[in-house]
Amino acid sequence: MNIHRRSVLGASLCATVTGLPLAAAAEAAPVPPLVDFFRAEALRVAVLSPDGRAVAGLREVRERWNVVIFDLASRKATVVTNFSDGDVSGLRWINNERLLFSITDRKRGNYDQIPGGLFAINKDASQFLTLAERSMTTDLGGQKLLPAGTTFHSRVVENGKLTSDVLVSVGSRQGKGRASTHLYRLNTLTARSSLLTLGGPANVQTWVVDPAGVPRAARAEVDDEAQLWVRDSASSDWRLLSKSSAEHFESIIEPLAFDASGRFYVSARASGQDIAAIYGCDLKTGQLDAEPVAAIQGFDLDDGLLFDAGRKRLLGVNYEAVMPGTYWIDDKRAAIQAQLDKQLPDTLNALQFGGDADIETVLVHASSDRDPGRFYVYDVKAAQLLGIGQSRPWIKPEQMSATRFLRYKARDGLEIPAQLTLPRRGAGKPPLVVLHYGGPWVRAIHWHWDPIVQFLASRGYAVFMPAPRASTGFGAKLYRAGWKQWGLAMQDDVTDGVRHLIDEGLVDGKRVCLAGASYGGYLTMMGLAKEPELFRCGINWVGVTDPSFMFTVTWTDFNRFGGSDVNLRRLIGDPERDAEQFKHTSPVVRAAEIKQPVLMGYGGLDQRVPLINGEKMRDALRSHNPNVEWVVYPDEGHGWQIEKNNLDFWGRVERFLAANLS
Repeated sequence: MNIHRRSVLGASLCATVTGLPLAAAAEAAPVPPLVDFFRAEALRVAVLSPDGRAVAGLREVRERWNVVIFDLASRKATVVTNFSDGDVSGLRWINNERLLFSITDRKRGNYDQIPGGLFAINKDASQFLTLAERSMTTDLGGQKLLPAGTTFHSRVVENGKLTSDVLVSVGSRQGKGRASTHLYRLNTLTARSSLLTLGGPANVQTWVVDPAGVPRAARAEVDDEAQLWVRDSASSDWRLLSKSSAEHFESIIEPLAFDASGRFYVSARASGQDIAAIYGCDLKTGQLDAEPVAAIQGFDLDDGLLFDAGRKRLLGVNYEAVMPGTYWIDDKRAAIQAQLDKQLPDTLNALQFGGDADIETVLVHASSDRDPGRFYVYDVKAAQLLGIGQSRPWIKPEQMSATRFLRYKARDGLEIPAQLTLPRRGAGKPPLVVLHYGGPWVRAIHWHWDPIVQFLASRGYAVFMPAPRASTGFGAKLYRAGWKQWGLAMQDDVTDGVRHLIDEGLVDGKRVCLAGASYGGYLTMMGLAKEPELFRCGINWVGVTDPSFMFTVTWTDFNRFGGSDVNLRRLIGDPERDAEQFKHTSPVVRAAEIKQPVLMGYGGLDQRVPLINGEKMRDALRSHNPNVEWVVYPDEGHGWQIEKNNLDFWGRVERFLAANLS
């Protein structure tokens, strides 16, 4: 069964942004305060019980996220946990009575966290049990708990019913390019566990189980090689089905699922295809089916299969194209989706169904680029919606700005995906902030309510988010075109996108600022050096400032536990053989060319892009550039998690932009 989404997504797949409205006249409503964009959500998540009779959510209780149960029959809410020194995260139902969760601490920096552990509790707050420790392995009455870092893998179904057991993944790192995980079956009522993957292949990052909970496929990485291992049953030997080097990533097969009939689903690129799609795969030969199960023109599809509880039927596929969504194969669910989309026409409506047979209740998460999200319970028989909470009730969607998807052509003809958000406030052509969150080997843009984007737009700035070559999610060609192109074609893609917007008359070409984190921070500093006439200022937080640092700063988590050096040299370049290119594409080396005002922020505990990146850049700039603002948050890592630090940094950004783009 094929899913070709272009007809469904329609005109959203635009080639240019010609005809988009210019910034509207100033709104009468006041500008939302800074804190509204960066304060913690009131309702962080909501999940429907498998039988559809209760909703579990994370609400603020005593300034911490705790579990609250909303009983749909009585319409009463009950607080189930009462943590005061941590925040519940990773909430999910194990069965109709029992919940599983971890703990985080949003008042500590993201590199100042302790492992989240694993815990279970009944919806009536009984039988609370620690399953995996937050620190070291603990002996609990002779029964050793699973170690810190244990994560949920899947629920366990027996005889068509959910049990109190779950499958969990326990990982270990042996050094750079070497990591492995094992699967355990864990009883959440006793904390007893049993290893399921003894004798399996080594260096496995992903395990796939069949409906009976038997590990049947494994994705392993050994240095520069991706391997797919499979077996026919619990008693069969593992065998290597396919392998591919990172150089030939187009032939890598990613295992996804087995259904009850034994069909094996994978994400892969058929021969000669640019886009990854979901296929059925022959377990004996590794041959892909002639036609994909699901495919989206212009976008990679690497997961999202939705089955019934016993995996007897494929119900639908979650996807992310221009926008996220679900294609329902099941007619009843498709009809309910259509009903809800009609009732809630201004939002994307993600549905959770309770039960496989008689669907009486649906949990709806309604959100958009302008709406952070609200939750409803839908009574199918009565066709009625009941609101149960909003993630950020203080945000007014009518004060937010719309985000549009576009594709533009780079100077060599390659199509570059991007998003553009134009402000509602102000008249004429708005000033532009170019924003990139990092990677670069990730999907760079997502259509949703983004606090940073909306904050900037509320202050009158257009926000442009390109996905330059090396980005993933948009096909193999775009990704491969970015190899060894830091500061070169990757940088030109951003410049070409900005000039496209200027030529279309959408933004003020004399008021453009670069901003980004991690690789986006590199992109910012390199853009200031390479295009001094185009970019008036730059905002770099936790940014790389010299490509050679990716090899020489050996105390990063990437250098200790990341991918192989062979792959890194393929993606960035060889620091010895490409030494001249590295000098040409180093913002630190080219610091004398950067005369524009710069704001730089770094985390004192950052292990991904350590503080030395910022210090070297700061020192190189200060010898000749008096307009360098520098801030270090000693309790943060690779980005800001603590609310006061977010408020401080984005307050600095607001003042910096007002001073330099006026």
